[in-house]
Amino acid sequence: MRIFATLVVSLCLQSSLLAAGVASDNYEQSILDSIKNIQQQDHEQALESTRRLIQQYPHSRLGQMLYADLLLARTEPLTQIGSGIPSSQALRDLTYEIQQRWQHDSDKTSKTQLPENILFLADSQPYVILVDQQKSRIYVYRNEQGSLALETDYFITIGLKGSGKQKRGDQKTPVGIYHTTRYIDGSELPDLYGAGAFPISYPNVWDRRKQRTGDGIWIHGTPSYTYNRAPWESNGCIAVSNPDFSRIGRFINPDIHTPVVMAERVNWLTQEQWQQQRSEMLRVLDRWVSDWESLSHERYRHNYSQANYQAHGRNFKNWDRYKRRLNSAKIRINVDYSELNIFNYPGEQNLVLMQFRQQYESNNLDLKSNKELYWYKAEENWQIVYEGARNLPAPAKKLAQN
Repeated sequence: MRIFATLVVSLCLQSSLLAAGVASDNYEQSILDSIKNIQQQDHEQALESTRRLIQQYPHSRLGQMLYADLLLARTEPLTQIGSGIPSSQALRDLTYEIQQRWQHDSDKTSKTQLPENILFLADSQPYVILVDQQKSRIYVYRNEQGSLALETDYFITIGLKGSGKQKRGDQKTPVGIYHTTRYIDGSELPDLYGAGAFPISYPNVWDRRKQRTGDGIWIHGTPSYTYNRAPWESNGCIAVSNPDFSRIGRFINPDIHTPVVMAERVNWLTQEQWQQQRSEMLRVLDRWVSDWESLSHERYRHNYSQANYQAHGRNFKNWDRYKRRLNSAKIRINVDYSELNIFNYPGEQNLVLMQFRQQYESNNLDLKSNKELYWYKAEENWQIVYEGARNLPAPAKKLAQN
């Protein structure tokens, strides 16, 4: 009997991808165990493992589909997965979900390499959230003295129309650097949002510069009638199963604005590559501080892009005139920074975001502030294209609008 031939061929399955002995209450591992049995042509074991799956997770549409196909396989050969499903879209969604889960299990890159987007984390940030939209995956990384260690990861749903949100109602998921702003318990929300929600700070400064609109982008759970939603089924939010939402919630703290890095696709680096990029950006930041403290406006201004600087209604020419006049009265400047985050900005070439706590002292002003700098690399030189206070928006009080 040929069962699920299309699925097996399309995924290019290998016989030894899955590790044994994983806890039976792991939903994703249960799905993968069933697929492993199908691949090995052990149909009776596949039927039994899938029966246990839907007993434990009765709202799993994927489990119900596998079980229905295995029952049908007792009476006639199956040439593709999901033969009993009349909706071609539902079939594509569920097949793609299996593919995403299986490929993630077989690809060990995230366990051996580091994400390019996260180069440095402040001591006050114990965790960071990373979203790979193309891979339907959300990762939790632990901060280990500024370096990264993978804590856990889960399957996700993104916007119906994919990645790269541009305007309200486009049903796309944003790409950028954001932070959680608050927690909303599921009891305060319609069933669509499941166990709860963490609103994030879309749109940020860079989104507004790019004239992107919309709001109400959340990480949230799933409705009670299904275990998880299809890979593309939200209006732009990140949706995870309710059990996974509860697990992720242990690592998110809106009070300290846990970072959420939302990439269309994550680029992975070796430890050496990651350290090189991290060291380069630390040198760039220290050079900016040194040039500012030097009291030489010519040195200081070379850190800013004449072509692309834009902040608070000032272009480079206006900024240059203002800063030259302001710094001319200084006889001493001392700048220090702490609580540093450094991110390679997703979806942009050669754009880096730095966030930190700045302590500025001069002969006539002492000031502490939360700051962010956007650096762009042009002709081998990193230059600032935006500088401003790091102001997180007030927590969203309304339901997601997208």
